[in-house]
Amino acid sequence: MSKGEAGRQYQDTIFRRYFNDPARLRELAGALHGKEYSSDDVVEIVTLDGTFLSQVKNDISFLLAGRHLVFIEHQSTPNENMPLRCLYYICEQLRQDIDAKKLYTNRRIRLPVPEFHVFYTGAKALPEEYVMRLSDAYRAEGEEIYLELKVTVHNVVYRAQKQLLMESRALHDYSFFVNCIKKNIVAGMERAEAIRAAMRYCVEQDIMRAFLEQHEREVIDMVNFEWNQELFEAAKFEEGLEQGLEQGLERGRAEGRLEGRDAGRAEMILNMLREKMPLEMIAKISELSLDKVRELGKMHSLL
Repeated sequence: MSKGEAGRQYQDTIFRRYFNDPARLRELAGALHGKEYSSDDVVEIVTLDGTFLSQVKNDISFLLAGRHLVFIEHQSTPNENMPLRCLYYICEQLRQDIDAKKLYTNRRIRLPVPEFHVFYTGAKALPEEYVMRLSDAYRAEGEEIYLELKVTVHNVVYRAQKQLLMESRALHDYSFFVNCIKKNIVAGMERAEAIRAAMRYCVEQDIMRAFLEQHEREVIDMVNFEWNQELFEAAKFEEGLEQGLEQGLERGRAEGRLEGRDAGRAEMILNMLREKMPLEMIAKISELSLDKVRELGKMHSLL
C-alpha cells in the first residue's frame, strides 16, 4: 500500500468513526444550513452498510428531525462520479424505507429533503466550496434536464479562517487533527508515531479531546491497520481457487485437468458468494460475466 492510499484510509476511517455521533451530526447540519438545531431535532443515523440484496455502502447518512435526509462522503481524492454515486445512495435508501406496495396507491408519499455533501481533505488545490451536478455527465449537452442531483463539495483542508470550519467545531477539530498528523509525517515521523504525537497535542489543546481519550487505542489501530483491497481480493481468489481446485480436480480427474480447473473456478466463485463479496468484484476476479455469477449463485441458493 502506498503512503497516499494508507493516508486516505486512516482519514476516511477516523472521519466515519468521529461523525457517527448524533450530536456532532446535528451541529454539522446546523453549520451547513446556517441555523442552530436543538436536541429536539432528533438525528437518526441511517448509513448504508450493504445488505443481502444490495452492496451499496456510503460513509454517513442521517435523518434530521424527520425532514432532511443528509448524505455525507469523505474524500482525499476528487471523484467526478460523486453525483452518480449519490444517486445510487438515495435510491437504495428510499428502497429500504418505503414499502414498494405504497408506490401504487394514490396517496402521495411524503419524503424528507435529500442533500449531498462531500468533505475533501486531500492535497490537490480545490476551491473552498463548489457544486457537482449529475447533468454534467450527460452525453447530450444543452438539452432539457429531467433528472438532476447536486453534490456540494467542501474543501476542509485545515486553514484557520475557512468559513465552514469556523461554523462547525466538530469539523474544525477533525480538520485540525488530520493536519497535525500530516505535518508530523512531513517532519519525518513514522505514521504510528505521527498519530500518537498528534493525539497528545490535540488533547492538550482541547481538540477532539473526549473522542481521542475515549478511543485512543482504536484510533491508533485505525492508522496502523494497513488494508489493501487488491491484496485482499487476490488472497480470496487464491484461497477459493486452491480449495476449489482440490475439490474440482477430485471430481474431474476422469475428464481431465481442464474440466477440473473449471470446477475449481466454480467452487471459488461459490466460496466468494458465501463470503458475501460484491457480485461485481466476484465477476472481475473470476473473469466471468455478472450474469454467469448470478446464475451460479441462484443455482446453489446463494442469491
